[in-house]
Amino acid sequence: MAFASVLKIANTILSSVATATAVSVMAFSGYMLYENQYVQTRAYGSQMIQYKPQVQGDVVSIDALLANIPDAAGWITIDDTHIDYPIVQGLDDVYYANHDVYQAASLTGSIYIQAKNSNDFSDSYTLLYGHHMDNGAMFGDLSKYLDANYFNSHLTGSLVTLKEVYDIDVISVVKTDAYEGAIYDRTSLDWNGYLDLIQNNAGVKLVNSNSAITSADKFLVLSTCGGGITDGRVVLICSLTEEGKKVEPQTDQGGKNRQDAAEDKGGKAVIVKTGEAGGDGGSWSIVNLFCLFLTFVTVLPYAMDWMDRKREEKKTVKDYAGLSLNIILAIVAAVIFITYENMTLPMAILDKYTPWMLIVLGLALVTEEFCLRRKKKEESLEEETVDA
Repeated sequence: MAFASVLKIANTILSSVATATAVSVMAFSGYMLYENQYVQTRAYGSQMIQYKPQVQGDVVSIDALLANIPDAAGWITIDDTHIDYPIVQGLDDVYYANHDVYQAASLTGSIYIQAKNSNDFSDSYTLLYGHHMDNGAMFGDLSKYLDANYFNSHLTGSLVTLKEVYDIDVISVVKTDAYEGAIYDRTSLDWNGYLDLIQNNAGVKLVNSNSAITSADKFLVLSTCGGGITDGRVVLICSLTEEGKKVEPQTDQGGKNRQDAAEDKGGKAVIVKTGEAGGDGGSWSIVNLFCLFLTFVTVLPYAMDWMDRKREEKKTVKDYAGLSLNIILAIVAAVIFITYENMTLPMAILDKYTPWMLIVLGLALVTEEFCLRRKKKEESLEEETVDA
């Protein structure tokens, strides 16, 4: 009889673990599909379009842009493409590769100026970085410029900076690698330099070019991953021409890069990340979601047993107390998760609330184990009574 009881308990435990694991795997798989779709959709930046500079005659307002995007340096639009984004600049060329324009962690990153450039686009050569998204978001459309027909039909755009408005004209598209100094190690360039260092450079493959442009005083260069090789890059080279429109309000950061701005503030970079000044963090924890799910799972066996006892009119005050404790723990887990985890942000494995979620889950498991042992003890006593 003892062996049968042990076998029954082991079978119950294995069955519960297998069920929880299967459901967890399915939930995780479903979430990964959701996360992938969310990342792809979020990269389009439709939620940011409300901050796009507003044109009223010869005046362009950047009030909304400056008020909502901390490191805003402008807005770029390439006509009839998905490229329609705010531009930011960080203290290095890494931060905004994995943070959005609100400074929250993001797989899609942002469109950002290389750190060594001036943030007012006064350099004769300004380089922008952006991720290549398969759905064409961010700088995903740059690879389409490798097709001659697409290239020839998408040659214009506009750039609004903190002081000027520019027309964008596409000069050429090239393929190179991430270490090409002619592309990635400069802040100045003239037309002769373009011809020598880019168009006639063995390390840069010219794919398509606009023969209508034969000179340029100021270059805007858009870079993204691609090219079919390790560290390959697709680079769109454009010219900038002032439109003569007035940008309001005028800022006092013109001509400075992010390092200069940091020195003006006492030599220290001041970047407030989401979560450090209150509010949600830059990500949410998948472990916390599993803890929440498993905490609720621990309620089910005991709740089902309580229902059986209720039908058999064997329920006791202890049954009410045990079930109530499990439900309270599940509610506590739900409150912690809903309050501190924002599933619209990118996913992380752990965060600072994970220990609390694990503690609540641990208490729920202890409660369930205690109730299971008590039930087995009562069943044994009933069997002994019947046998007697």
